[in-house]
Amino acid sequence: MRILSFIAALIVTFSIKANPAFEEQSSALNNAKTEQELAAEKVIDQLIVAYNQQDIKSFLALYADDVEFYMYPQKLMFTGKEDLIKRYGLMFKKMKCLRSKSLKRITHGSIVIDHESSEICSKAADVVDKRSEFVTSYQIEKGKIKKVVFFR
Repeated sequence: MRILSFIAALIVTFSIKANPAFEEQSSALNNAKTEQELAAEKVIDQLIVAYNQQDIKSFLALYADDVEFYMYPQKLMFTGKEDLIKRYGLMFKKMKCLRSKSLKRITHGSIVIDHESSEICSKAADVVDKRSEFVTSYQIEKGKIKKVVFFR
């Protein structure tokens, strides 16, 4: 039985190597992430760290000055860093804890889509008041977050 499995694996391997169309498909499926995708993911990883540390300066530094925030499908919530400060600045100061993590991530080019979980503590750092899960899409341009779409 092992010999038959081995022979079958060899036949498949040689078939793929002999046919350029199969080889392209096979290598495309196994390719590592592109530099653009890795760079986009790094920005979002830094965003999560800044959020969890409630570091408003580092958090803001990751956004483009003219960033746009939407609620899916295309309901504009606000634009620009000034409105971003209004929305997040007070929350960073008041909350005892902010915790976010990516549960699942899809990256395509400069777009990162995260299935995230979030916890907020308003009374004490060890007492979670609110837990939520949501999906967020981030579009990265020139190393900054240009567009955010929340799916709730």
